[in-house]
Amino acid sequence: MIYRVITAHLIIVFLKVFYTLLNITDLSTEEAQYWVWSKNLDIGYYSKPPLIAYMNFISTSIFGDTELGVRINAILIGFLIGIVVFLFVKDLFKDEDLAFFSSIFIIGVPAYQIGSYIFLTDSPLALFWLLTVYMFYKAVNENRPYQWILTGFFAGLGFLSKFLIVLFLPPALLFLIFYRKEIFKEKWFYISVGIASLFTVPVLIWNFQNDFVTFKHVFNLGEAKREISFQKSISYIAEYIGSQIGINSVFLFPFFAYALYRGFADRRDTKIFYLWIFPVFVFLVFLYISRKKGIEANWPAFSYATLYILGAYYVYKKRWFRSFAAAFLLSVWSILTLFYPFYLDKIGLGKLYPPKIDPIHRMTGWEGLGKKVSEIVRDLKTDKYFVFSRNYHIASQLWFYMEGNPRVYTVVISRRMNQFDLWPGIEQFEGKGYTGIYVTYSGLHTKVKNSFRKVKAHYSYDIIYRGWKYKTIHIYVLEDLIKLQQDRIERY
Repeated sequence: MIYRVITAHLIIVFLKVFYTLLNITDLSTEEAQYWVWSKNLDIGYYSKPPLIAYMNFISTSIFGDTELGVRINAILIGFLIGIVVFLFVKDLFKDEDLAFFSSIFIIGVPAYQIGSYIFLTDSPLALFWLLTVYMFYKAVNENRPYQWILTGFFAGLGFLSKFLIVLFLPPALLFLIFYRKEIFKEKWFYISVGIASLFTVPVLIWNFQNDFVTFKHVFNLGEAKREISFQKSISYIAEYIGSQIGINSVFLFPFFAYALYRGFADRRDTKIFYLWIFPVFVFLVFLYISRKKGIEANWPAFSYATLYILGAYYVYKKRWFRSFAAAFLLSVWSILTLFYPFYLDKIGLGKLYPPKIDPIHRMTGWEGLGKKVSEIVRDLKTDKYFVFSRNYHIASQLWFYMEGNPRVYTVVISRRMNQFDLWPGIEQFEGKGYTGIYVTYSGLHTKVKNSFRKVKAHYSYDIIYRGWKYKTIHIYVLEDLIKLQQDRIERY
């Protein structure tokens, strides 16, 4: 049966590699940023732990600085998640058919397909979260030292992927309190926690060396900036719940809703409760936060693997195969539309899914912008130049898509801190006759203009997606940098 699982998921791998090679989308701005980190390896970074940078370093060393070189990480992680789901369910329920069905079930889930194509920190987090949940269950029930060691190891790698792995501990402790209190007397449980804790050391050292900026950033993300009205709070909550239904498929949602309800009703079954508690806890944490601020749809998605297993379990147990097959096919169709919406325009149905709500529009135009700025650089006929922006998204994309991947800089003007501020800045070019190429969403800021002797040229670049002008990006050629008075960093 395992060979059937491997074959099925290898087919998905080949399809995603083929799709990537067709060059339909550019990298997302966050993917580009994490690639930039791989060119500046460190034991920590401003907003996230370092594992994604090292993964990008390894993959691009093999496949080159290309979209495939970055996204092969997510694609292979998706493959591994499919295999782990099979192994976990097989161990849990001792039923190979159910394990195979569960592994195929996830193919129809948009969140899984997006996370196994776009390489963000959520991708490795989802894999190591699932491995931690899987190995912790085996350790609790079989109590073998190697299982506890692997639990700590996977949890540690999860921490180096994204800090949200810490949300594993509360539901794990609840499970032990309700069902297996005797584990608290086992030394290997504490050794496992100690192993996981060792992986926090590089991040702590890096933050000690850098004024604990990661802690300031994370605190800033979780903090509501102001008091909000009851209506706004309800709006945030509704948007959050709606986004979770959307990324997990409106077509498959009835099965997930039943799994959540039935999972609670069957909570006396330790296996069912174990699968249920992790996604429910994480969902509720972000539901609580959503009272005060908007939540990105992908934030809790890393924890949903056991919800998918639970959904597959009840479909399998109830023999709802016909209704599931229809919902599954519709969900797969929605995923195909998400990745390739252009067919709607070709058959005259583009208005049903306009480009403004099509998220792919955020991943287009960047390669063209890189070529445009590269052309401007060539026309300068000098090596005394640098490219910069106020926006790290633009800077990251230019670094990736410009010819030769030159270092790109950011300046602190009316914005919060980002990773670029921890690297050498444009002050190294002041008073040395350097030309600056300033790329921005908005016009030429007064501070930038006044820091150069002359504005030599202004170009604009329109990003057009499915016939819709998404953005106009401005490019300024500025001669002879004198000195730029940047803002003081006060926001994280």
